Amino acid sequence: MKISKIYKKIRDNFVYQYFLFKNGKNFRIDALIIGGQRCASTSMINFLSESNNVVTPKNNEQLYFFSDFYDKTNNYKKYHIKFLSNFLKKKENKKIFIEKTPEYCLDEEYLNRIKEYNSNIKIIFIFREPYSRIKSAYELYKKLGYAGDFEKFINHDEKKYNVLKFSKYKEIYNNIFSKFELKNVLLLNFDEINSEFTKKKLSKFLNVESNSRSFKKTNSYKTDENLNKYKDAITSVYGLKLDDDYREFLNLFKKYEDQFRKFYKF
Repeated sequence: MKISKIYKKIRDNFVYQYFLFKNGKNFRIDALIIGGQRCASTSMINFLSESNNVVTPKNNEQLYFFSDFYDKTNNYKKYHIKFLSNFLKKKENKKIFIEKTPEYCLDEEYLNRIKEYNSNIKIIFIFREPYSRIKSAYELYKKLGYAGDFEKFINHDEKKYNVLKFSKYKEIYNNIFSKFELKNVLLLNFDEINSEFTKKKLSKFLNVESNSRSFKKTNSYKTDENLNKYKDAITSVYGLKLDDDYREFLNLFKKYEDQFRKFYKF
């Protein structure tokens, strides 16, 4: 082993011991942004990371820990060390640790792992009108060279890219609330992400400082003829399932928001 690697290992271990000394041996991440895909979750983590007392992974990267790299050994050490770099940069004594991986919303088993890890963790989920979300996902995958024809994308690439699954909000909603209490869940509408009320909800929910900065959305959409073309193609494959599911979800969301406002006294 090279001297540089030995030094790095010793240094990282020392920093991790200091990390545990400051945060306690039973340390757990405070909050997760678990979706949705192409719903400004990247903008959200970037926005929150600018707060003095919020610690995120290096470069605000997605960790996929509870989906692809789940490992409970050494009290989740492999997960926690991802936060060390930014932990050292934050000077506030009371820190809030947050990570973002949209895939966590896709599987009930991932939510089970999160619940086992920290039953009191705060969950943030952002939803978006389903057709525009799928269109945005397709345009991203096409830009990256992973997708070609749109009809093929929604027909044959469903399992690979979870084209439809990310928009099954009713199922996601039910899975979340089968594991976590109302006080631990914040649902946000993509269309209202820059509203002052959204920022107030975030501040109170996470107990972080409120600020007047705007979210810098990395994606946006307009309800125009171009979107209607995509909607027609999706409907030809899936029928009206997305419309029905979204309508039912919005009814659930309205009831949730009424209860959320009462609980947090808005």
